[in-house]
Amino acid sequence: MPKIIDEARKKILESARKKLLSEGYGAVSLREIARECSIAVGTIYNYFDSKDSLVASIMLDDWFQALSEMDEGIAASDGITDGIIEIHAAVERFSSIYREVWSQFLQSGGSSSEVDSRHLMLRGQIEEKIRSLLARNGRREDAGFAPILAELVLAIGPRTDISGKQLSDFLNRFFQ
Repeated sequence: MPKIIDEARKKILESARKKLLSEGYGAVSLREIARECSIAVGTIYNYFDSKDSLVASIMLDDWFQALSEMDEGIAASDGITDGIIEIHAAVERFSSIYREVWSQFLQSGGSSSEVDSRHLMLRGQIEEKIRSLLARNGRREDAGFAPILAELVLAIGPRTDISGKQLSDFLNRFFQ
């Protein structure tokens, strides 16, 4: 039976997050994280299957924060366009944190199928928010567009060359 160390998971996540965001994906070493947390490398495997699992857990915490921001933005929005802009802003903030990490992950030979599966999961979560936003604004008939709008928001969120204003202009025309 593995030995459970008080708050080990939390310490591992904090140490790995700090290294990931300050030095990048390549700098995240389970051996180094274990040393910084004063635990054995094997202890990390009690909580995470791999380096990628550890990094995904770090990003997932921030994604849950982004989902919460989306909900708050949608609740405060005046309509569909405003709500989708709030979703986009949360995706944009999340993306700004991890843009470089994603690039490093793929450059290091990271699995594109892993990225694709995560992308589909995120898109599904955004799609749910857009569907509820459409329903709240009396546009249930447009629910079929939710996957397309979710993909649009998710695709432009990490981009620095497409602004929220451009998205807003597009959505205003689309929903006229």
